[in-house]
Amino acid sequence: MRIAVLSDIHSQDKFEFIRGYLQKKAPEWKIDLIVVNGDILGENESREGYGYKHDHGKYLSALDRKGILGKLAPGLADKLASVPKEGASDSEKLEYSLLIKEYIRARYSLAYQDLRQLSLISKTLYNVGTYESPLLYNVFRELAFLLSAEEQEIRKLAILSDYRDIFKDFLSQIKSENPKQLAYIGGQTVLIGDLLIAGIPGFNPSSGPQDAASEFQENTALELSMSIKRQLSYAAKLVIFNQTQGRLRKDPFAFRPQSQAIRGLIEDLSGKLKTKVFYQSYHHLMTTHLYQASDFHFILSNSACNNCLFNILDVGQKVGCYDVDPVLGKLRLLNTYKDNVEEHETPEKRLSLNYADYKEVIKERSIEGCYYM
Repeated sequence: MRIAVLSDIHSQDKFEFIRGYLQKKAPEWKIDLIVVNGDILGENESREGYGYKHDHGKYLSALDRKGILGKLAPGLADKLASVPKEGASDSEKLEYSLLIKEYIRARYSLAYQDLRQLSLISKTLYNVGTYESPLLYNVFRELAFLLSAEEQEIRKLAILSDYRDIFKDFLSQIKSENPKQLAYIGGQTVLIGDLLIAGIPGFNPSSGPQDAASEFQENTALELSMSIKRQLSYAAKLVIFNQTQGRLRKDPFAFRPQSQAIRGLIEDLSGKLKTKVFYQSYHHLMTTHLYQASDFHFILSNSACNNCLFNILDVGQKVGCYDVDPVLGKLRLLNTYKDNVEEHETPEKRLSLNYADYKEVIKERSIEGCYYM
């Protein structure tokens, strides 16, 4: 099974660029499946180049925010430009609140269309990210950025109208599609042949007992882990896509899921199934990391907000991962290593364990001295 994995895209322009590139390359690369591992929305999270040694604030300040807003929600840019001031009438606030709702609906509608277009290239699976989360609606943060307004001001106005069903409508649209072409995997599993695919959704960045949203995230992870265990007898291979946060350890360089349920699942699966992959989207990374631990292959991905990067994952008797840079038109097959065997005192040494041409990668991406290589 050959899977193209996109994550943390955030920019509509970059999404369209990646989609066009995949459409051109998919037949040549024999792509069987596309997985979008969350965070389609969030123009305010886009980056210049590879995101390292760049002034993010300066980059964002130079963006044509009104032009972006007009592209994302045609016909709304001028109407949304005048945010009601303190002392505005209730009717003015309600009218503006309905405009915000219209914007949110337009954004989710565009995200759905993007997924549908990808599904015309190859079967597509979607795992929800924190920007699309119905618990967070971080798209308010995006709108506030495009309007140069305060996020809390936008949220305070938005609450005057009922926008909570927009995510449900978005999900219903996806689920109404032919599941052989487009399917939702947030907190769910999909069995394709003998490959079991599961998606840990990004409903909330944290997972645990801290608050109601974190507890909901953890309960979702627990239910998913139980579902995976129930279906093990049908599968020979397993890939878990994770969209929420965890701990990135420096020595050894590895990822530890925050969810106790998922950590327990990884331990419980020890010795079961020959092929197991844990794919973690981590938008800070400038490169991809592939290593073995707890008889899993862990992939810490780069992301599209870093110059449109994405991965191609081969899952068969062996696991292979490619780092794809569509801007430079480069495809690199990564080496793998065991995190408790290889020594890597510096980021450069660690990078050399995955990339045969690591010096070229450092030069291309201007990431010398970057911990998040």
